[in-house]
Formats: sequence, structure tokens, C-alpha cells
Amino acid sequence: MLLAADLTTGHKIALIVVAAAFIVFALASSFLVPRYKPDFPGPAGLSVFVIASLVMFGLMVAAINFFG
Repeated sequence: MLLAADLTTGHKIALIVVAAAFIVFALASSFLVPRYKPDFPGPAGLSVFVIASLVMFGLMVAAINFFG
């Protein structure tokens, strides 16, 4: 079992940066953007939002796989 103590400092920082980007994206798309655009993502932007969500999820999984 791999513990956080086994990771190098660079790997810890990389995981924190990717996790922070994922968290900022999630919070912005759920709280910030709907405040200024109430119909977010709307019918026209739904596909872009779904693709962006899947890309962020894929990046997070890849970062955990690579750095963890």
C-alpha cells in the first residue's frame, strides 16, 4: 500500500495542483457561472460542458495514476 509519505515532494505538489484545478473548475461551474448566466450550460453549451468535465476528470485520474 502506497502512503503519502512514500511520494516525493514534486509528486505531492503535482497532485495538489491538479486537484486544485479540478476543485476550482467544479466550484466555478456550480456556483460562479450560474450566478452570471442563469441558464448555464444551456442547450448550446451542454456538449462543451460535458467534454470539459470529462477532460478534467480524465486529467485527475491520469495524475493520480502517474504521480500516485
